[in-house]
Amino acid sequence: MARILLTTEHVHQPRRRWFPPTADEEREHGAVVGLVAQLYDAALDQCAPCRQQLLAHVAQDPSTAGVLAGWACLITSETYGELPWILVEGAERADASFQPSAAFRIMAAEYDHLGLGPAGLYAVCDVLSDDERLQAAETALEIVVGLADFGVDFMFD
Repeated sequence: MARILLTTEHVHQPRRRWFPPTADEEREHGAVVGLVAQLYDAALDQCAPCRQQLLAHVAQDPSTAGVLAGWACLITSETYGELPWILVEGAERADASFQPSAAFRIMAAEYDHLGLGPAGLYAVCDVLSDDERLQAAETALEIVVGLADFGVDFMFD
């Protein structure tokens, strides 16, 4: 798969806390190589146009959406020792600042069911609509950036 290049006149400089999936990991699952890293950098730079454009590409590609969701689940489970109930059960307060999407919850439940093996996420992504993949990708990105910027309290404030 080719790397997606944005039609902007700027570049996002990595200031990453987490290491995005490698090209080998992405190729193994048929994902668009480098797309998750570009999306992460754009989100960290708070570049809304690039973020939206890259999220649209993720939503159209089940494998790349699966890589992003799997990465978010891995980071979360490493941070908390497991996936928190808020990602699997969806029992957060109505006024909570973090509201995971239903599509991401489906993926998180599958990840939790499989342990650390994310292979089932790609099958789940394949049956989701583009809109559901977009919602799941937005939640996954919010998790990765939120944990990097705000730490363990991010999901529970």
